[in-house]
Amino acid sequence: MDKHTITVPPSTRAQLGKLLLEISDEVLDAINTALKRYGISESKFTLLLLLFNTSKGQPLQPSEIADKLSIRRASVTKQLIWLEEHQLITRSISSEDQRMVNVSITEKGYKLLHNSLPHYWQTCANLTQKLTEEETACLLDLLKKIDL
Repeated sequence: MDKHTITVPPSTRAQLGKLLLEISDEVLDAINTALKRYGISESKFTLLLLLFNTSKGQPLQPSEIADKLSIRRASVTKQLIWLEEHQLITRSISSEDQRMVNVSITEKGYKLLHNSLPHYWQTCANLTQKLTEEETACLLDLLKKIDL
């Protein structure tokens, strides 16, 4: 078997999947670079944004956060420790069930989101600057179909 043939994507779908993987690394790098000035990574920022968007004043459990972000609970725990150390979230024991921990965003967390979101959204928009508005809308519709 020719060694070269196994490194070439065997189909257009495989080629697209490979390209999406490569693009995802570049997207994460761009977002992390943009958020670096605020002292936070994309993964921690996403967790804060989740707390802001879904809690509406109601705390979330670490297991709910892991489920909503599709990440392991251990990863959530590490991020929560960091976010709490930086006073961006609070963790407290549930009054209804002492075995459960409630996670809430703090005022400092709200401020970080308020200050960083415009730069974050601009960075997201810049990722598609080579596309026309029509191409951007079309790509958005197509990618929504494969949203995992």
